[in-house]
Amino acid sequence: MKRLAILGAAGTIGQRSRQKLLERTNRPLVLYARRATERLHEIDAARETIIDGDFLDLGRLVRALQGCQSVFLTDIHDPRATLRVIEAMKLAEVNQLISVAPEKRLCTSAALKQLADLTAPFLAPEKHQLLLQQKNRLMSYQLIVGSELAVRFVHLPSMEECMLQPVGWQEAVVEEMLAMYHCYTA
Repeated sequence: MKRLAILGAAGTIGQRSRQKLLERTNRPLVLYARRATERLHEIDAARETIIDGDFLDLGRLVRALQGCQSVFLTDIHDPRATLRVIEAMKLAEVNQLISVAPEKRLCTSAALKQLADLTAPFLAPEKHQLLLQQKNRLMSYQLIVGSELAVRFVHLPSMEECMLQPVGWQEAVVEEMLAMYHCYTA
């Protein structure tokens, strides 16, 4: 039976995805994250394989993804890491990707150009950091769009929406990721 991989399995979305996949499928899971053995608990040894790894480690990623049907990518904050994930999927011959994506309004050509042209020497450090995160996520998104993988995106809510629903938005993202997976299996 083909496995499902969760990249970023120790994060909030990764851990919630793991729980839902264990409850709703009978597929074995590959849980890939930095310091995964320290951060993940109550492992079902019959169904779960934990792999400590960084997204930049191409060899480890390829080995982790071998024999997988689909990959759940729960974070796209680093374009270099996203490129490695794409490379690893192709080398492991895994074509189905369910990935988080920046909020939908930012994923248009006009918004991307505006964000790319924006420089922020006058911004406060925390605003500058947020701008860099948005740029990196959009670059990762564009890499995935051009990857030739079979991709289904789940767009993250805006910061305002996250503030209004501090916990609920994560659950909604996980539910949508599972719905996207079921589209592949239907």
